[in-house]
Order: sequence, then C-alpha cells, then structure tokens
Amino acid sequence: MIRNVSGDLRQSKAALLAHGVAPNDNFAQGLALSLRENWPALYKDFRHYCQTRHPKAG
Repeated sequence: MIRNVSGDLRQSKAALLAHGVAPNDNFAQGLALSLRENWPALYKDFRHYCQTRHPKAG
C-alpha cells in the first residue's frame, strides 16, 4: 500500500523505500545526495551495477 507521509524519509520505519534514478545519475542533489552522504556503500554498489550492466556508449 502506498501512503503519503511527512517528515524525514531517512528516519522512516518502513521495511522498504524505493527511489528511482537513471543509470548514469551521480547522486549530486536532492534525496539521492542525502542517500549518498548517509550510505556511501549504496552509491558505490549502484555505480558498480551501472558500470557492469549499463556501460556508457563509446
């Protein structure tokens, strides 16, 4: 079930949060930047996945 809530998303007690990003997004602003700053491993894993599954066109 989807519900609208207010407050800091990073403090949610939800079992799962989803945030869509493009394969070459650099997490430089907004929620993505906050996620990158608070969970650097998430960004590192995302970059690795993108580089192996969605390589840039040469």
